[in-house]
Amino acid sequence: MRNLRKQLFLSHLALALLMTAVMAGAVISFFRLGSSIDRILVDNYKSVIAAQNMKEALERIDSSATFYLAGQRQKAQSQYQANISNFLEAETIEANNITEQGEKQLSDAIIRMFDAYRRQVENLLYAKRPLSAKQERETYFSALEPAFLRLKERAQAVLDLNQSAIVRADAQAKKEAQRASYTSIAVTSGAFALALLFVFLTTRAVLAPLGSLARQAEEIGAGRLNQRIELRRTDEIGALAVAFNTMTDRLREARQREEARLQRAERMSDAALESLYDPVIVTDSRGLVVHLNPSAEGLFGSVERAKGRGVALVVEDARIAAAVDRAIQHERVSAVEGEAGFVVRKSGETERTYRLRVSPMRDEEGDVLGAVAVLEDITHLRELDKLKTEFIGVASHELRTPVTSLLLSVQLMDEGAVGELTADQMEIVAAQKADLQRLDRTIGDLLDITRLEAGVTPPRFEIVSSQELIASAIEAVGAQAKAKGVRLTADGGADAPPVRADRSQITRVLVNLLNNAIRHTPENGSVSLLARREGGFTRFQVTDTGGGIPSAYLPRIFERFVQVPGATRGGAGLGLFIAQSVVQAHGGEIHAESELGKGATFIFTLPKAG
Repeated sequence: MRNLRKQLFLSHLALALLMTAVMAGAVISFFRLGSSIDRILVDNYKSVIAAQNMKEALERIDSSATFYLAGQRQKAQSQYQANISNFLEAETIEANNITEQGEKQLSDAIIRMFDAYRRQVENLLYAKRPLSAKQERETYFSALEPAFLRLKERAQAVLDLNQSAIVRADAQAKKEAQRASYTSIAVTSGAFALALLFVFLTTRAVLAPLGSLARQAEEIGAGRLNQRIELRRTDEIGALAVAFNTMTDRLREARQREEARLQRAERMSDAALESLYDPVIVTDSRGLVVHLNPSAEGLFGSVERAKGRGVALVVEDARIAAAVDRAIQHERVSAVEGEAGFVVRKSGETERTYRLRVSPMRDEEGDVLGAVAVLEDITHLRELDKLKTEFIGVASHELRTPVTSLLLSVQLMDEGAVGELTADQMEIVAAQKADLQRLDRTIGDLLDITRLEAGVTPPRFEIVSSQELIASAIEAVGAQAKAKGVRLTADGGADAPPVRADRSQITRVLVNLLNNAIRHTPENGSVSLLARREGGFTRFQVTDTGGGIPSAYLPRIFERFVQVPGATRGGAGLGLFIAQSVVQAHGGEIHAESELGKGATFIFTLPKAG
């Protein structure tokens, strides 16, 4: 089996060898150039320095003779002794560093001439019998000076000869450097061309089959699982192709199993939808109808006619269409509690009431696929609720007269109309009076609920200032707050617009919420009421610093007869239900927010005027 690792290793080894060859050529050129420079520095440069030192020593020896002529004999002799050794040292260096043709003859001549010159100078400086001044000058000008000039000329010839050699060596070094540069460029260019050739061949040998493998893998990734990768290779790429083919076979088998499972699940879900008594509407993520079960077909027509059409066109009900749109856009269950969530439809000659609930459908990644709208048939529950309401209305109406009579008689007894009462009797009468008053309020609430649900007392709409509503409510509960020691604040908000509302009903809602807040707020606590603009609505908010509402009861506190365990008793649990009914009848919404131990906030909205 050919090994892809071995192929890559050999190609990289070839590139490494090329790089080594280029580096070796550069090193050789460097050493050759260095040897040329060494030849200049080691050979000729020593001779140049020696020649210059000989010339300098000769000039000082000559100046010692002139000092002697000037009568400075001691200085002349000391200068001569100091420079004779310098000349001999430089002459020895030159004699031992003969590098150029003709240089030896010059060196030998300098040695012979210097020996004669030296004897003549010493005969002058160290004469046994002193010479006359005239004889001394004649000796210097006739013998010493010409010998000095000839020696100096020979030293200059040595200097010129070696300097010329240095110039020639420098030119040779430049030629060698230039030749080395050209050679390096040529070798590097060749190595670069060979490297490109190796890279091209290696890339074609390795990446070309990988490119084919990638293209076929994309086809497989796109779902075309009938693809097979045909590569006749025995290396790792061939093994990868075999692995891809095996994976494709397994994916094809898994897809077939998954399709079979989905078909079974589809048949089961269709069967479940078909067997449901309640109407069910299924839409896609664009709000187009996908399926209607038989119960829904009875209301909205056949599924063949509805498929692919917008849900609003099929159901012809704006609330259902809006609920489906909310579920898809907000990706959460859309369900409106109370009367606003009821849909009334005719099925034949019978009018039926349904509770609407729409849930989004999601895939495994959490993306919304569509929505399922279920219309729960609550016609029988509505009938029972109607009977219950009628019974409560009749019972409350019948109870009001005796309760009023009992309350009047207790008030008369409390005022002493039947004689003075003892302390125990007064205590009993006070307890009866409180119970009868609470019973009277409960009966009043029950009658109000009956009227609201029966539509006997619809809201009498008018344009009302938000500040006026807040002022009326604050005035109504001010005494109660002061008596309990609760701080009461109000903020009508300059931007809070007027609302279209029934003044008495909304004032009652505000008073009810404020009474509850004061009742559940301890002494030295605070209750606030404010109004603010919120889009096309005015937002009213009542906040207290009481004990708060447990989270388990928050969704239920607006139901009839629901009271939070442990809370201060003040009624039958009908006030919040009445408030909700009034707000919804005005086209608004009401809800509560609370955290246990940190108070509660009740918020409701009303459409602004106009």
